[in-house]
Amino acid sequence: MKKFQLFILLLGLAGSICSFAYIQKSEEAQAEVLTEKSTFQAGEAIQLNFKITGVENLKLYLHHSFGSTLLTESKKENNRFTFQLPELFSRKTGALTWVLLSESEQLLSGILKIVPATSTKTQLETYLGPRSIVAGYEDFSMLVVSPTDVYDNPLPDSTEVLIFKQYKNTISEFKVFTENLMAWRNMMSEPKSGIMQISSEVNGTSSKEFTSNIYPSNATDFQISFDRNHEYADGNQLTEFSTSIIKDEFKNIIADGTMVEFLITTEENHLLKTYASTINGIAKAKMLHPDAPQTWKIKAYIPGVAESNSINLTYESILEDFPVKFSAENRKITVGPLLSFMGQLIPDGAQVKLLIYHDGELIETKQKTSSKGMVEFQLAKEFYPEKSYSFQLKALGITKEIRERKYE
Repeated sequence: MKKFQLFILLLGLAGSICSFAYIQKSEEAQAEVLTEKSTFQAGEAIQLNFKITGVENLKLYLHHSFGSTLLTESKKENNRFTFQLPELFSRKTGALTWVLLSESEQLLSGILKIVPATSTKTQLETYLGPRSIVAGYEDFSMLVVSPTDVYDNPLPDSTEVLIFKQYKNTISEFKVFTENLMAWRNMMSEPKSGIMQISSEVNGTSSKEFTSNIYPSNATDFQISFDRNHEYADGNQLTEFSTSIIKDEFKNIIADGTMVEFLITTEENHLLKTYASTINGIAKAKMLHPDAPQTWKIKAYIPGVAESNSINLTYESILEDFPVKFSAENRKITVGPLLSFMGQLIPDGAQVKLLIYHDGELIETKQKTSSKGMVEFQLAKEFYPEKSYSFQLKALGITKEIRERKYE
């Protein structure tokens, strides 16, 4: 008998396509549904009333998206039976299938429809992203709104959603409608950088305010210039390279922190690089002067995005000549004083090279830095035992040849 009841129960669930079934009659029992209403709002108290004769022990089977349960208690008054549905089942929208059972058979079955509660305050789940976009007419932030009733049931499709957008001094309003639980709209960027404020409203309920930052678009080509204290190759002073105010195609000043690379090509095709980040659209980088006469070609880049014009920069020799003195049987070589363009001593740290030759072959190169305009080299007899040497001295782009010197 239990297997038969289960089969009847499943058959009744599969075949219940109307709000309430017909009156079930048998030789022992007669049953009739007294509740005429078949659609309820979520949260509304739901009662099912039946007129039953010939049966005492009734059970009401409920099947819902939340699960299934079997109600065994009802209120009886004469031949009328009333089942109060649990609050858990009445709060969730969707189809609720019920089957009225006696001890031996299925008496009645039907379906209730539970719809969102329109009499309660609407709740909103609202999302906006990304929160940072670039200026122009292509980038956007997407606003997604999911309105629900107080029981978290999504409102029906085609529910009207109002979207508000504030940018600069303009407020725009848009109407969209829910579909598949939500409504959405792409909030397009503007040509000028700034802050876009967005909110939404459904059935008088407003969302909080969301913001989307509109940043400048990609940089366009720009100009560079330079500034320096003097034009001499002293290996000491700094030349400063500056960009013009870098803007995007919509004339927005590019974002602070944009990296600019300054590429310097020397006469020997060596590459030097210096970097700087923009502040208020301008990048400034510095490079130490060369220590020998030189012409540089400078060009700046925002890698993969924009580039500058090219400029040529020439550095003149800071020295015309420098004195060299041999002493201590030619084993002490003193270079200097090294005098700069105004006759002053050159700054400490200038490099001086001594190239030592024997019989026309380079045997060693010594290098020292100046101190108070002077450099001194020592040729120890233990390391330089030959009877004669010739030399070449290089300092700040000037080269001096020293003919063969005799050694004891």
